[in-house]
Amino acid sequence: MARSGNFGDVVERIFQVTTGILALAFLASGILFLWNGHVTVTAFDMWHLYTLSLNQPFWQAALLKFGSHSMFFPTLLWSIDLAWFRGNQQLLFVIGLALLILSAIVLLVATWQDKTIGTTAKLVATLVVVVANFSMTRASITAIGPFNCICSLVVVGALAAFYTLALICGGARPYWTLMVLVVTSGLIASFSFGSGFAVWPTLLILGWSARLSWRTLGLILAVGIVAVITYEVLPGAAPEITPENAISLGTALRRFCSLLGTPFLYAAAAWSSHALSPAAAQSSNIPVVCGTLGMGLAAGAVMPRLVRRDLGASKLQFIALALTVFNFVAMGFIVIGRTAHMHASPGEVVALRYMFWSSLFWAGLFLIFLQNVNSKKWARWPTFSVLSALPLLIFPEHYQAAAWGRHVHLIMESAATSLINGVCDTDAVAKMWTPATVYSLAKQYRQRRLDMFADGLQDWIGVSETNLFGGHYKSVELKGSIAVQFLVQCANGAPAARVTGWAIERETSIPKQLILVNAGGKVCGLARPTEIRTNINSQYKLPKFAASGFLGYIRDYNPQTPYFVRSAEDNRLSTETLRVTSSVPMPANN
Repeated sequence: MARSGNFGDVVERIFQVTTGILALAFLASGILFLWNGHVTVTAFDMWHLYTLSLNQPFWQAALLKFGSHSMFFPTLLWSIDLAWFRGNQQLLFVIGLALLILSAIVLLVATWQDKTIGTTAKLVATLVVVVANFSMTRASITAIGPFNCICSLVVVGALAAFYTLALICGGARPYWTLMVLVVTSGLIASFSFGSGFAVWPTLLILGWSARLSWRTLGLILAVGIVAVITYEVLPGAAPEITPENAISLGTALRRFCSLLGTPFLYAAAAWSSHALSPAAAQSSNIPVVCGTLGMGLAAGAVMPRLVRRDLGASKLQFIALALTVFNFVAMGFIVIGRTAHMHASPGEVVALRYMFWSSLFWAGLFLIFLQNVNSKKWARWPTFSVLSALPLLIFPEHYQAAAWGRHVHLIMESAATSLINGVCDTDAVAKMWTPATVYSLAKQYRQRRLDMFADGLQDWIGVSETNLFGGHYKSVELKGSIAVQFLVQCANGAPAARVTGWAIERETSIPKQLILVNAGGKVCGLARPTEIRTNINSQYKLPKFAASGFLGYIRDYNPQTPYFVRSAEDNRLSTETLRVTSSVPMPANN
């Protein structure tokens, strides 16, 4: 018997070490993939939001609802960034990443403070938290700095409110200080994004289930009502369902279940050798079936607590239940608030961006299940084994999403390159946002030297190359091939050429940027690395996701003039040049 016990202890210790290694490995891969694939320039809705911030007094921009969302606190962040840090998207990405890490820390603190489960269960719970927070399946939000600031502020605010309420349930003092923290955190969540209003019904459900005093429940209800009234009186449109967009209860439930079950669809599809088409994603029953299962499990977890009102013995159970209920309610808000959009675009129900919320819903359910089965020997190890396999089960999806994030990063860099060069490559810019909005705000960006204009690369165009870096040249063994792809136009209507190709220095490194000069040495444009060229990466043994392909433009292009390329970085120009291959340009695409 002693030997059997010792053997069991050894097996459990090995399992613990393996689970810890998996958690650390997944965490490292998630942060590395995010860093490698995050967007470094203004993208998507942020063009509109920054237009508001730059053309209105701060208080008006902060108080205005956008898309039925009040984003007061995120607006504070990017208003400070615009005013003091030149609209640095890297800074917002770091802030968003810090908030994401903070939300994971709150969950981990609650896990490791729990006294009802052992070390093995806590390590498995840690793995669940890491996978849910740092999976690249959430990259449509987490890889874009401002978006991550918005959504992670909601999560951090909500978790802070839930954790503080758990302290109150445990009898912590002083009561009023903790209650102020609860409602303040709830307000931060509510006025960071529309989903944050799910914090109030969640707090009430938690408070009721934990038998908190009527004074506490009444205070939470009162502040929640004040928050809703404040939201209503803020300027901007509130959600509205017109008669033509009204849906039946069955349709609403199907959409709701699809939103909940989407993570399983993409996780399963990642194991297939065929790419998941939008039509296949929309017609698949996997999200509905898994979402229905999730809804049933959530009801099974919440209803007994509401009836018996016995929540509070386990801090992990408290936070896990809060996480489940909060994201459950948030998904309901999405179904209601996005009804018109889902009518116009039925594929919206399986949109990747909603996995930011649904992944947390499932994490909450898994943590509840983990805490419940910890004392049941027959279910303990099967549960531990299945949950510890999560990183392996979703790794194909994790990796493919990382590749997608890198692709989006390079698409945004391509559009930014056209803006820096002052040309109108509408096809590239349209992938950023509406071209008219982008071009209008880009003029202000250029004048104020914001975002992609902060480094002053645009000032190089039109000057002699000898004026750059004090005329310092250095041999870097520049190799590559650059060719004219087709014609576009400058912002002033003059002809311009879009050029593409590849370049490498010393057969080991990729230049940060290239300058394009005419025979007289005048800088006519810039090129930047914006494409992954697998053949070049393989030939020169570069990293798989390295951007060895370049995109650039030649302003005032003349097909009869020879143009050359030099690399420009580290306070020097390359001694070597590459000649731009001239061919008969295609007609302008604008």
